Amino acid sequence: MDEASWKIIAELRRTPNVTRAAERLFMSQPNLSKKLQSIEAALGVRLVLRTSKGISLTPEGNYLADEAEQMLAKLMDIRRNLLRLGSGTSGTVRLGMTNGFARHLLPPCLRRFQQAYPEAAFDIATDISDGLVRRLERSEIHVGFIRGEGENGFEHALIGSEQACLVHAAPIALEALPQTPQIAYLSDPFARRLVKRWWQSHFHVRPLIGMRANHGDTCLEMIANGLGYGIFLAPNFVGQSRQLYSTPLHFADGQPVLRKAWMIWRREFSEIPLIRNFLDHMKGEIAAGLLAQAQTLERSRA
Repeated sequence: MDEASWKIIAELRRTPNVTRAAERLFMSQPNLSKKLQSIEAALGVRLVLRTSKGISLTPEGNYLADEAEQMLAKLMDIRRNLLRLGSGTSGTVRLGMTNGFARHLLPPCLRRFQQAYPEAAFDIATDISDGLVRRLERSEIHVGFIRGEGENGFEHALIGSEQACLVHAAPIALEALPQTPQIAYLSDPFARRLVKRWWQSHFHVRPLIGMRANHGDTCLEMIANGLGYGIFLAPNFVGQSRQLYSTPLHFADGQPVLRKAWMIWRREFSEIPLIRNFLDHMKGEIAAGLLAQAQTLERSRA
C-alpha cells in the first residue's frame, strides 16, 4: 500500500463519512470510493460497512487503521530525520491556514520566502482554526496560522488581532438584539466561544437564531436583504461592497471583542532546518508588521 492508501484508511476512522473524508483528503468522493474498493480488492477483505448514518469500519478495517496510524507516523519520522540532516534550503513546508490567511495575508509572505529559498515548496491545507490545531496535533502540518486561542500547548507567535463587529442593514440598538433574528454562520469553536462570551456579558437570554448560513458571503447576502443581523470576527471580510452598517463590538465592561491571530508550531519541528528557516522568516515578517500592512491594504481594497 502507498502513503495515499494509508491516509485514506486512517481518515475514514477519524471521519466516518465518505464525503467529508474526501474533502479532508482533498479528493473527490468518487475517487475516494474507487481507491477504497481497490484497497479492499488487493487485500481480499472488506474494510468498511455503509450504514444510514455514514460508514463503520469492520474489525479488519479497524486493525488496518491502527497499522495506518503507525505507518504514517513512521513516514513522518523518516521525513523529519532526513530534513534535519539537510541544509534547510530545499524541501516542502506543510502549512495549515484559515481561508482568511490563504486569501489575504500570507501569499506575499510566502512569495518572499520562496525568493530567498527558491528550492523550497509549500503544501498548503485550509481548515477552520480548531481543525488546524487537530492537524498539528497529528503532525499533518508543520506550521499553522489560526485565529482564536493560540496557546494549545504549542510554540506560538502572536501575529495581531481584529475587533469583531455587528453587521446589519439598518440601525439597531444593542438592547434590541435578543428580539432580532441573528443569521449564524460561524463554524469554528474558537469563534463561537468568543461570541458567546460577548453575548453573555450583555444578555441573560439566548440569541434568536433566525437562520444559519454555511458561509460568510451567504450571511452577508441575507443581512443585505433585511433578514437579520450577523456577527463577523474579520472586519475586512465585510468590506464596503454592500451598503451595510458595521458596529465594533465591546464587552459589557467596555473592552473590545478581539480575536487574535497566531502562528503555531510544534517545538520538535523547529529542529528541522527548513522549518526553522521558515519560522525565522515569518517571525521577521511579523516583527516588521508586514502582515498587519497586508491586512490594512486588504481593507482598503474591500
